[in-house]
Amino acid sequence: MIDIKNIDYVTDENGHKKRIILKVSDFEQMQEKIEDLEDALELEKARKDATGFKRWKDFLKEIESKKV
Repeated sequence: MIDIKNIDYVTDENGHKKRIILKVSDFEQMQEKIEDLEDALELEKARKDATGFKRWKDFLKEIESKKV
């Protein structure tokens, strides 16, 4: 789990937070979670946009018939 209590900040001369410093392992975990969320959103969109489904065998036949 990412330990957000131990994040270091880089600030400007006025003390405004401009950057963060993370452990590589925390960064990698964040990347993985973001990718999982993106995948879940894409799946949800595909489910909403789907107009129907084909049987796998029918799909393979269709692909084969379109080969040059």
